Formats: sequence, structure tokens, C-alpha cells
Amino acid sequence: MKCVPAPVVTARAHRAGAVAALGLLFGSPACRRAAPPAPPPPRAAAVVNGAPIPVTRVQLELDRMRRASAEGEAKVAPEDVPKLARAIVDALVDRTIVLQRAKAAGMAVSEAEVQRATDALADDTRKGGAAWGEQLARAGLNPEQLSDDTRERLLAEKYVAEQTRAERASPAETRAFYDTHRGEFEEPESVHCLQISVRTPEEAKSVLDQLRAGAAFDKLARQAGTSPDARNGGDLGWFSKGTMPKVFDDTCFSLGNNKISGVMASPYGYHVFKVLGRRGPRTLKFEDVKAEVERRATTEKRAQAERQLLQQLRSSAQIKIDDTTLALVR
Repeated sequence: MKCVPAPVVTARAHRAGAVAALGLLFGSPACRRAAPPAPPPPRAAAVVNGAPIPVTRVQLELDRMRRASAEGEAKVAPEDVPKLARAIVDALVDRTIVLQRAKAAGMAVSEAEVQRATDALADDTRKGGAAWGEQLARAGLNPEQLSDDTRERLLAEKYVAEQTRAERASPAETRAFYDTHRGEFEEPESVHCLQISVRTPEEAKSVLDQLRAGAAFDKLARQAGTSPDARNGGDLGWFSKGTMPKVFDDTCFSLGNNKISGVMASPYGYHVFKVLGRRGPRTLKFEDVKAEVERRATTEKRAQAERQLLQQLRSSAQIKIDDTTLALVR
């Protein structure tokens, strides 16, 4: 009988043993555990033409509302949650319908449009003195979520604008708007003033002495004034009470025409004022505000057309709201 050399048998045995050990350690493919099933999708608070609106989306919007109200005086009371949840889901239903129609019409929003809109939001936030990242965090958003939300909003606005573009107030509707809102085109008592604003009381006293000696107010304002209006001779234009700092109102509305005040202090510096004219309350004539009236009347007409459009879209959509699921919102 021919014997197999021992070293070869030993090597094969070692390899077989190693394979067996690996099988015990990792398990054979047939014996491996199946991957855990994917978690079920969140329950839908509503379904619009077959598209679900997850209850988690409603909860997210309510949480954002809570964060916003926490920064102001209003609070979301527990007893108001069901009503707010229903209002949120109704708004999401409207947006879903509009987005579906916009996509079916071949409309889209470019990444450049989204970027411009988010950049504008960031700029406005920084101009208001807030940090952009902190503002996003308070809103419960990250940059990707903001982009998604902005894309949806812009696309919905584009569709609605296209559908209501033809709406414009007629001459008769414009006049009717003016007649109905006549009180909104009234101007209260106002004054036309000049000022010279400087940094110290000593500078203000020097300015006042020069004016009393006959110096031209507008010329001296250009020479000595430190406020932005100095380049225009200190002209503040016409203003009514409540639109300027209190010291401006208290001084200018108590002066006679072409009279010069004494030195007045404010948080912005030291001022000397001159009143150029005053006028009592008046209602602006239709002809003077026609362009503004037409713009506002057209805006109102388009808003009404938008409401009618949403009603029509809702009436032709298949909408199912699950009140049981919506009650899960807390």
C-alpha cells in the first residue's frame, strides 16, 4: 500500500480544521441570522392622492411652533394642541396638493434659486443681529432640511403665482378698494424739520451760537453734522408723531414754523432742530395714491384667487385624514 507522506496529510488536516473553526466562529451562510426587518414607516396623519403625510412631520411642525412661541410671549397650551395639529395637517395637505400639481405641470426650482433664497434668509438674520446657525437650531432645522423646505415653498409659490398671474384689479375695483379703506390713506399731523446732530454738548452749543449769529442752518449742518442726513443739509423730511425718537416729537411738534430749538439731548447725541413747516391731518386724494391702491387691491384679489384655487384643488383631490393617528401628536 502506498502511503501519503505525513506532512501533506497534516497540512490538509490543519486547513480543514481552520475552515471548521471559521465556520464555528462566523457561522455558515445557511446558518447566519437573517437581517432584522426594516422598521415600519411612520403612521400617516393624512394621505393625499396616495401620498402619505407622516404624523412625525406634523409633530415636527408643532415642535417648531413651540420653539418660536417660546421666544415670544405666546405659549402653546396643552388644550390647544389638537386644534393646532389639525391646522398644521390642513396646511400640509394644501402644500402637498399644490406640489403635486406643480410637478405634474413640469415645474421645478433650480438649486440656484434655493441657494439665493436661503442666502437672503441668512443675510436678514445677520442684519437683525442674530447668528445664522443659532437661528436654524432654534427652528429645529439643519441646512439640508432648510434647503428642502425652501425648495418646496418656492415651487408651491411658483405654481400659485402662475395660476393667479392674470388676476389684476380693474379701475372700478381699485376705486372701490380706496373707498372701503379710505381711513388707511389718512396722514396724521406732521412736521418738516431740519436737524444738526453732533457728539458733545460743547459742539451743540457752538452750533447754536453760530445759528443765532445768522449762519445758514443747512450749510452748517453739512459742515458740522454727524448724522447721515447732514449731507442733505440735515433735512429729516416730513414725519408724524411716533415715527421718530421721542425727543424729536417733543421738540419739533412744539416749535413754530422757521423757529430753531435749543440744544436737545438724545441717545444719539446732541441736536438742534429747525421746523420748516407743518400740516394737519389729511386724507390723501385717490389720484395721489392710485398706484399704491391698485397694487394693494391686486394683492387682495390674488389672495382671494389663491383661496379659491386651493378649494378647487381640494375638491378634486383624494384626501384622507386619520384623526386617530393625528391624536398621537403631543
